[in-house]
Amino acid sequence: MTDSPVKNTGLIELLLRDHEQAKLLLESFDGLPGSRAETFCQIVHTLVGHEVAEEEVLYPAVRTYVDSGEAMTDERLAEQAEAEDLLARLEGADPDSDAFLASFLKLRVSVLKHAEAEEQMVFPALARAVSPDEQVRLGRRYERAKRAAPTHPHPHAPDSPPGNLVMGPVVALVDRVRDAVRSAIKHE
Repeated sequence: MTDSPVKNTGLIELLLRDHEQAKLLLESFDGLPGSRAETFCQIVHTLVGHEVAEEEVLYPAVRTYVDSGEAMTDERLAEQAEAEDLLARLEGADPDSDAFLASFLKLRVSVLKHAEAEEQMVFPALARAVSPDEQVRLGRRYERAKRAAPTHPHPHAPDSPPGNLVMGPVVALVDRVRDAVRSAIKHE
């Protein structure tokens, strides 16, 4: 029996794939009047899962293995907190309004700037500090964390261990129940 491609994929490669997916979603939003709500839901789910998994896997690894990892982590987590706050505010707004679009553009700039900083500083530093085998192990943990992540932003939830590890599963369960109830009501 062979391992699936994801099981043998390193953390940095998985993160770069997620960045490309997020960039495509963020860029496709402008030309989609009428279906913006659905696209925004995809964006929320993609970004929240990615951010939570980074908080649980990437940034603890950066703190552990990378010289100056504490400062690097604190900067990137502050950027993520800003994006999470914007996402949370946008979730309750009308996606076809001018105010929503203005805030969304701010979110897009923030997310793209954050991704670029990770790609130029964080990922190369981690690649130098961690063996390929450890990157694969971290990649597996990252994929598990993404699957278990909440489905909505929670800007006031803890973003570093142990708080995020304790609260994350609880918040994810609440989100999934809320999503199921909303879906059931929508389809009545």
